[in-house]
Amino acid sequence: MLKCVIHYKEDGAIPMSVGYTRKELGKLHRQFFDDRMEKSKDNEEAFQRALMSMLKAMIDVIDANNQKIDADVKALIKKKLD
Repeated sequence: MLKCVIHYKEDGAIPMSVGYTRKELGKLHRQFFDDRMEKSKDNEEAFQRALMSMLKAMIDVIDANNQKIDADVKALIKKKLD
């Protein structure tokens, strides 16, 4: 399972970035690569397809996390204003 790491500013209030450990990304890429290797005899094509699949999966996860963070920040701002 891919783990999300959220880096906060020193005051802990607003997330600065969302990142992933290199180990988790390596595991994800290996999984995609192995899946593609089973379907393709061309190693270079399999590697490129695995890389593209991994990038798409990362973008999807980051987008979902960004939407969650955005909703959380809006809720915190609304709570402070009330």
